[in-house]
Amino acid sequence: MEQVLWLLIESMKVKKIELGQTLIETLAALAVMSIVLSAIAVAVTTSLSNAEYNRDQTLATKYAQQGTEIVRQVRDADYTAFSQKNGIYCLGKGQTSLGSPLSGCTPNIDNFVRSVQIQQIPGCSANVAKVTISVAFSNGKCTNPTNPYCHAQIETSCLSTLNPVQVP
Repeated sequence: MEQVLWLLIESMKVKKIELGQTLIETLAALAVMSIVLSAIAVAVTTSLSNAEYNRDQTLATKYAQQGTEIVRQVRDADYTAFSQKNGIYCLGKGQTSLGSPLSGCTPNIDNFVRSVQIQQIPGCSANVAKVTISVAFSNGKCTNPTNPYCHAQIETSCLSTLNPVQVP
């Protein structure tokens, strides 16, 4: 009888130990799952942020190329007037002329700031203007409050100020 009682007590001890191990294992599995889910959430958030930045960088490149083409069209329309342009011009969405020089630009293409700087200095060569198109944009990674447009796409060209086709 004593042996049966001892076996019963020993089997209860084993069950208590097994129950404790199962609880610890469950908590460990929950901790591992939490870490894995957190890592997945961080990866998805980072991927989305990078995709938005890449989209904005691509748009900025497109707007800079459009700006260069608009300046070429302005130059081709009137070489004499173009050779007199000097300074910074704001080039907004749908705009096909440069207007008057300004000291700075505000967002003029959605959340982008496109500006054109024309320098009639011999930076490229004689009778050639240096044209710099800058398209700046902002995202959540810009931390400087004085310069919220911390990303920029800059395209520089040297455009002739003389008409290569001589008028008879």
